Amino acid sequence: MKQARVKPDSGLNLRDKPNGKKVTVLRHNQVLEITDEVTFYRVRSKSGEIGYVHGNYVEQIPPTEIDDTLTGQELGAQSLLAPSEMYKTTIFSGSEFIGERANVDCDFVPELNRVNVYAKQCEVKIWVTSSTRNINQQVLGAIVPPATKSCHFVGHAIDMNVMYAGKLYNSKLLKKSNLSQLPDGVSTFIQCIQDDPVLRWGGDFNTEDPVHIDDNFYFRNQLMYKAKLLSRVQQLNA
Repeated sequence: MKQARVKPDSGLNLRDKPNGKKVTVLRHNQVLEITDEVTFYRVRSKSGEIGYVHGNYVEQIPPTEIDDTLTGQELGAQSLLAPSEMYKTTIFSGSEFIGERANVDCDFVPELNRVNVYAKQCEVKIWVTSSTRNINQQVLGAIVPPATKSCHFVGHAIDMNVMYAGKLYNSKLLKKSNLSQLPDGVSTFIQCIQDDPVLRWGGDFNTEDPVHIDDNFYFRNQLMYKAKLLSRVQQLNA
């Protein structure tokens, strides 16, 4: 998990969203956990407050090296399941989901349920184009190169287009620079994803990927990410 330290002696404003309402003031040298890496960092303080700070005012702390070898003892601290059972696939079929079947890890279902609620509230449909992928799988027409620790590899991400009032909004139309020009239903849906405490919208990434939604699973729990990845490999080789 990447961490950062507050640089200004006077402290740093924590906001509910980039350039948004001030939530609190973080003290000098306070250590934060980076959950989204954009011009503004989405962070969580030790007391559990979540919000945004400008990246120019925090100094990233080098991550602690994590052993790639997963032992039974390490996994036991995370789950009572055997490694091969840690990844359990399911087909998510929310009422507002159309397009390809969303083949995901069971632990990602609560997040997709929230996406479904946001879509229903905004009267949009989620046209799924991609979900769980195999390692090194190349996706035709991918917007950006696949990340090394992609949430797609463990079933914790989807790629999608948004359908609203009979029109399909793809990666070109959903670009962050276009948000102010989009219909209210579409822009509000994206805002709901941005405001969610766990979900990330790919349009906020340094390399913009506006059709992507994930739960930042690798950086939230690196050990469990590796366990699920190992579980997939074991299931495929069984």
